[in-house]
Amino acid sequence: MRMTVFVAVFLSLAASAFAEPRLVVPPNGLDLGEIEAGRPVSGSLSMRNSGDAVLRVSRVKACCGAEASLEPMEIPPSGLSLLTVSLKPQLPGELSKSVRLYCDDPLAPVVAVPVTGSVRESAGTPGRPAYTLPAVIAAGFVDGFNPCSFAVMISLAGILAIGGRRRRARIVGGLAFCLGSFLTYVLMGLGLLQALRALDGLSTVRDAFRIVLALSLAVLSALSFRDAYRFRKVPVFSVVTLRLPEGVKVLIRKIALETWSGPSVFVAGLGCGLLVTVLDSLCTGQVYVPVLALIAREPGAWRSFALLIVYNLAFIAPLVAVFVCASKTTDAFQMAKWSSRNVFPAKVGLGIMFAVLAALVLLG
Repeated sequence: MRMTVFVAVFLSLAASAFAEPRLVVPPNGLDLGEIEAGRPVSGSLSMRNSGDAVLRVSRVKACCGAEASLEPMEIPPSGLSLLTVSLKPQLPGELSKSVRLYCDDPLAPVVAVPVTGSVRESAGTPGRPAYTLPAVIAAGFVDGFNPCSFAVMISLAGILAIGGRRRRARIVGGLAFCLGSFLTYVLMGLGLLQALRALDGLSTVRDAFRIVLALSLAVLSALSFRDAYRFRKVPVFSVVTLRLPEGVKVLIRKIALETWSGPSVFVAGLGCGLLVTVLDSLCTGQVYVPVLALIAREPGAWRSFALLIVYNLAFIAPLVAVFVCASKTTDAFQMAKWSSRNVFPAKVGLGIMFAVLAALVLLG
């Protein structure tokens, strides 16, 4: 009898020593179905412990602005626990988030639970702002007349003329440069759009970014108006605050002289446009980034991409006009006068545009 009791106790202790918890999560995770943008939504999902020991969850972590809780945090063998997820999606489109559970399951100490759904635009919530398209077109056109980029275009057109190129070659080189600039800005915009959309679920970070961006635009607006006033009094570009550093201008001219000395003016112009645009973005990015912040709020990837293309087409339109007009003359002094006449109206336009963008960013 004693031997039987001893064996039973021994087997019980051995079984408990080798007992392990097992967390079982439905493979498809939590599907919230079709939900409305701008409205809070929640859903629940059952977790099961298929092991033969108590499973303990130490931490529940939701990503991208979602909130999650698990009740109970200790799941007995063959027991169930309920995971509840709450969130408030802002933009229509496919929803893809996750919740991480940190537990003592030796095979899966960290379990990621996918949270999916389809977010549709709601008639009861703010839809697409009607001002986005005209604001994007106006911003692109005004930024194209930015004295930074305008002066660079005049300088590059002069380099083509000095190099002895015929008018047709100067037009081809200039258009190739504009194409390279367009493609570069589009690629840069796509990358920045992804970064800005990643802030959508992080409400605190998104709001802080919006406030900082609006304040920065207000400062840029004041500086642009001050530049216009200074240049009107003393028409010398050195009095302008918002301009490319002199070292960057020297580097741009060096790149242009080296690249456009080759036999193929189209290939040279395309490569020059790519390199110069990256450097010139130090100035033109002052408008580009806040415009991208507006575009990032738009529903649907295709609409955002279309607005990005529209902005960049409006941006290069003045540059194309500059190269076409500059191809008619080889007089460097005449081209410099064109650039000088542009500074005051462009600075006033930029000041107004910065102020409008600040207001639109705050409305977001």
